[in-house]
Amino acid sequence: MPNHKNIAGLLFAICLPIVAFASTSEQLQVGVGKGNVVYVLVTEPNAAGVDQAKQMIQNAMNQIPGSVMIESNRADAANSAFVQEYKLAAAPVPLILVFAPNGAMAGGNVASTLSVQKLVTLVPSPKKADVLMAIQSGQAAYVTASRAEMASASQVTSSCAMACSQMQGKCVAIDISMDDPAEADFLKQLKVNLQATEPVTVVLNAQGQLTSTFNGPVDVTNLVQAATRKVSSGCCPPGSGKTCAPTPKKKEGK
Repeated sequence: MPNHKNIAGLLFAICLPIVAFASTSEQLQVGVGKGNVVYVLVTEPNAAGVDQAKQMIQNAMNQIPGSVMIESNRADAANSAFVQEYKLAAAPVPLILVFAPNGAMAGGNVASTLSVQKLVTLVPSPKKADVLMAIQSGQAAYVTASRAEMASASQVTSSCAMACSQMQGKCVAIDISMDDPAEADFLKQLKVNLQATEPVTVVLNAQGQLTSTFNGPVDVTNLVQAATRKVSSGCCPPGSGKTCAPTPKKKEGK
């Protein structure tokens, strides 16, 4: 004799709407919302080398506490916005992108060109992530490295704030302690002299190009000019944290 309760339950389950998996953009938003480093593995059906790429990411994640991996099938219509934003439609796959906990894309490349160590080193320091986010939002960045005992530090901070005000929010000012071990590599990339006795201010324009470095107090006019200057360089300007991997499209109005 049939169990009517079981039959009813089965019919109920069959009639339930199918819940689609979250898109890559939605999963990424959840990941960075929790303060995670996120590795995005971009694939497509029948792509070769996907399992090897996954294993490489897993090995890198073992060295980055709290990191997560998202697999993004670019052929899935649900991921079209993500593919368009990061210009992935024609990129070779599998491709790995690395996102900082604040949502900034820290870099990436075709999986076959990467290694576990490269995936680890692509994870930016907190201040570098702030700079990347500014640049990817279409803003210039004033990065000032100093120590608490430097007498002119407050003056430099004030000048950077005034320069940002004159640029009507199209820049950010970021202070870094020269003694912060988490930022040592980033300061090295920016070619900051850690033996300096005065604050060092590095200016990156909205394209991520390092345009000027100032030692000690700096004039507001010079800061504004440096932030709006463009220089001829390759696709990987020093200190910008960018790679030759796909870069995100600027948001509307930026």
